[in-house]
Amino acid sequence: MKKIFAIFTLFSMFLMPLASHAEKIGFVNVTHLFNEYARAKGIDKMIEDKFSGPKKELDSLVADIKALEKEIKTNELLMSESKLTSSKDKLNKMVGDYRQKGMALEKELQEVRKVEMNAFRKVVFEVTQKFAKEKKYDLIVNEGVMYVADHIDITEEILSRVNKKAN
Repeated sequence: MKKIFAIFTLFSMFLMPLASHAEKIGFVNVTHLFNEYARAKGIDKMIEDKFSGPKKELDSLVADIKALEKEIKTNELLMSESKLTSSKDKLNKMVGDYRQKGMALEKELQEVRKVEMNAFRKVVFEVTQKFAKEKKYDLIVNEGVMYVADHIDITEEILSRVNKKAN
């Protein structure tokens, strides 16, 4: 927490002199931009389509694990020692497979999101740079802002340009 406060304070120290000399300041809500950009580009749908097969496989594996657990609990006293050991070994293997596949899927999902986020950041940076030069902004900020007056928030204008560039 102290580190975050120190970074915020340092950032504020650099921002205040700039803001006092800036005649035209703008703010962009990057989180809102990304949500709208993702919707416009169909990123969520693409991710859902790409990962629906592996997710269904994991869901099926979970159902199989639960069924085997229930079978073991229900029939534990009636099973022979070797059958019980075999069932527990099979359950442990299934749980291990689930963890391995789940981690692999999560890693792949993170990679896809990272690629999309990097592309998004590049587009937003280029669009914001061009916008700032065209409209003669002295300063445009995004994160770490506690309050923004409506007349300073240029998020919708940037969003419009980002969506045009994305299409």
